[in-house]
Amino acid sequence: MSNPRKYLDQLFISKVRIKAIRYFFTNPNEPIHLRAAVRELNEEINAVRRELTRMEEIKLLSAEKRGNRKYFRLNPNFLYYDDLLGMIHKTFGLGGEVVANANKLGEIQFALLSQGFVWGEYYGTHPIDLVIVGKGIDMHMLDEIVSKEEKRTKRNIHYTVVSVNDYEQHKRRKDLFLVELFAQNKVMLVGRSLDFIK
Repeated sequence: MSNPRKYLDQLFISKVRIKAIRYFFTNPNEPIHLRAAVRELNEEINAVRRELTRMEEIKLLSAEKRGNRKYFRLNPNFLYYDDLLGMIHKTFGLGGEVVANANKLGEIQFALLSQGFVWGEYYGTHPIDLVIVGKGIDMHMLDEIVSKEEKRTKRNIHYTVVSVNDYEQHKRRKDLFLVELFAQNKVMLVGRSLDFIK
């Protein structure tokens, strides 16, 4: 699969807007003021101010005054919150790397990021971040992708690879691990959620 970032570049004309959306969706619980946002995004102050103001106007961001500073944070009630969250995780970070390297990794039928990884709320008895179902998965390459992301984010990433045959058997047996995966929110990187749970 080609680089997924080019799709966002076509959808969003403003590179500053893409950077801002990426920042807020990968730091959903952290408020930030204008000058700190300028440092984080490494962009000119007027361009950052303009994008933050636009995002506040459409209610993607909420804002509050603290002293003489205005702090912005992601609004989880935004109409397209889940859609944008999925787009960001399919484009950047661990999800973006899996999507960009899907063909090299092997015959992937499904790849997904769990509710715990994306929303920070683990569900059920199996804390897992990334699940891949497929054939001939290059474990060395996958280990490298995960290790790189662990270093970048300074967090441990729990992942598992399941063969297509094992996946079908687990489904027939209504295995607890799969039942919990079916029940939780997730971001599908490869394959459709409807096909995954049928």
